[in-house]
Amino acid sequence: MEMHMNTDQNLKRQLAAWDVNVEVPPRFQANVWAQIAAQESARRSSFWNRLSDWFALAFYKPHMAAAMVTLGLALSVGTAYLRAQDSNAMMGKQLEARYMETINPLAHAGHAT
Repeated sequence: MEMHMNTDQNLKRQLAAWDVNVEVPPRFQANVWAQIAAQESARRSSFWNRLSDWFALAFYKPHMAAAMVTLGLALSVGTAYLRAQDSNAMMGKQLEARYMETINPLAHAGHAT
């Protein structure tokens, strides 16, 4: 334990005596702020950020929000209708094939006349 305390005291003395003399380049702070501003500008001008800003402004107005929700709902219903239509057509063909197998025994064996 005594060795640990001795090491702590030695470390404290060394840290107290440590002097850092670093010269900052001219206009260092201005350059840092210029880089930050450039990165912020690039972030703001990206496609996704502009799109999210547009949606935020659009949904801020109640009539635009209602129009967007209605449009989204219409697109969802339309997509579901088209997918259901394809699914129903496929099911109809499967049922037709099953029916043909039941009334024509040769259709099941692959020898339809």
